[in-house]
Amino acid sequence: MRAIIANLLTIFFFIPHPAEAFRVGGLKTPESFIVDPALGNYFISNINGNPLNRDNNGFIVKLDPSGKPLFFIRGGDPQVTLHAPDGLALKGNILYVTDIDSLRWFDKNNGKPLGHIDFTGMGAKRLKGLAFDGEGNLFISDVLANAIYKVETGSAHKISVFSKDNRLGNPSGMVYDSARKRLIVVARATGRIWGVGLDGKIALVIHTKRTFKNLHGVDWDREGNLLVSDHIAGKIYRIHNFSRIEVVRENILTPANISFDYARNLILVPSSKGNLAFTIP
Repeated sequence: MRAIIANLLTIFFFIPHPAEAFRVGGLKTPESFIVDPALGNYFISNINGNPLNRDNNGFIVKLDPSGKPLFFIRGGDPQVTLHAPDGLALKGNILYVTDIDSLRWFDKNNGKPLGHIDFTGMGAKRLKGLAFDGEGNLFISDVLANAIYKVETGSAHKISVFSKDNRLGNPSGMVYDSARKRLIVVARATGRIWGVGLDGKIALVIHTKRTFKNLHGVDWDREGNLLVSDHIAGKIYRIHNFSRIEVVRENILTPANISFDYARNLILVPSSKGNLAFTIP
């Protein structure tokens, strides 16, 4: 095992920059990039091929706060199944990941598999974004089924359909809006941004003339503004007070499920076709 990990580490490189920014190469269709707020480490999911192939070659890399790889959770390793790991979320010491039509979870400290749920019985097609509410419930978007599922992690991972509506327009990234008790959901097909209340009601969040093309990721910055990534346009936007829109960075090759590191004030950006990830200070 040590030899395998050592060999894998050689394919990665990290380039430190001022303001704690860094860039990681050698990835394989990276989809989500998140920080562990407790320890400052990072996790990046890698589909490594077709997002619908059950090839068990996907992997998740854990990085230290400087961007140096620490270890891998690899499909095909003993007791590990990972076909196309996509969305990521942390709760305490548990790392959750979506994998086609399954939710899997691992120990964030050593990568040990802890459990999984098969969502095929719910009609799941391709699970994608993850978001926790304030009660420890985990919400999962299904980008192909126009659905959002709810997992009660504190109640033996009980699952249910939270919302199923074609207006969701291929829901991708999600983040919880604690002030308004709703999910913020970005749409891949329509480029719209929806608010989905805990009662399941759906309403547009952004009422502007700007049309986004293909939204993938969303998170809050330090000031409570929304950050969204447009996969086709190759841009990261900041939306102030749900109205004024600015371009943070453009000319990015397929930015995927972005997130935000509040401690270091960094936007975390995976480039799925660029096979790299980087931060924006």
